[in-house]
Amino acid sequence: MTKGILCCIFNHNSNEKAIEWYERLHNDFETVILDSGSVPACNHPAAVVLDNIYYSGLMNEAYARASAKGCRWLMIVTSDLEIDGKNSRKLVEGMKEIMTARNVVLYQPSCKWSLKGRAHLQSMCHFTRGIRRVNFQEGWFHLIRVDLMDAFMPIDTDVNRMGWGIDLALAHFARVQRQLVVVDDRVKIVHPRGTGYNRNIAKAQMKAWLSTIPDYVSPRHFRPLHDKIDRG
Repeated sequence: MTKGILCCIFNHNSNEKAIEWYERLHNDFETVILDSGSVPACNHPAAVVLDNIYYSGLMNEAYARASAKGCRWLMIVTSDLEIDGKNSRKLVEGMKEIMTARNVVLYQPSCKWSLKGRAHLQSMCHFTRGIRRVNFQEGWFHLIRVDLMDAFMPIDTDVNRMGWGIDLALAHFARVQRQLVVVDDRVKIVHPRGTGYNRNIAKAQMKAWLSTIPDYVSPRHFRPLHDKIDRG
């Protein structure tokens, strides 16, 4: 089993899919299901049953657990993501590979072009057959170097409960530290459409929270860094 990483599956009312993600990951990485207010609660032995603490609360919980264990890396995946067996194997391989890089702090798979799915353009598969440098990535999946999170965690859930904008903050601090944010076109997932919550409220919370970060500038205003991946 690969050391120095904790995988956290964020779950809310997708218990079967959360367990499927656990089965994909637990043989290679220490893995836990963080179950946020599911009805019924996820009853898997690896599930930590919580009140509905929303995305920001789940990020705080995941960060606290990874930090307490002294992990260098934290993986976040929302349980609604869809992936097949071939891409599951590629994902595990890609994660292990990127964890050896010295200058990558954020990694995620690409999103398959599908009527079922949605993602920003930089997160969609660009068919490069490799790893692309991007200016930011999205919150449905992150492999994060934990020290990147030290700059702004924990999140004030009284300001930003829904959790929009955390992905932008991560990318902001990656740019400030001149570290790479990457998307792996070798691995494809489907991020389903729909949110299940009020987008206007989430957006307002995001704006209020991002305004609390000193000198924050949206990474969308910057081109990706073109530094080569330093594989050590």
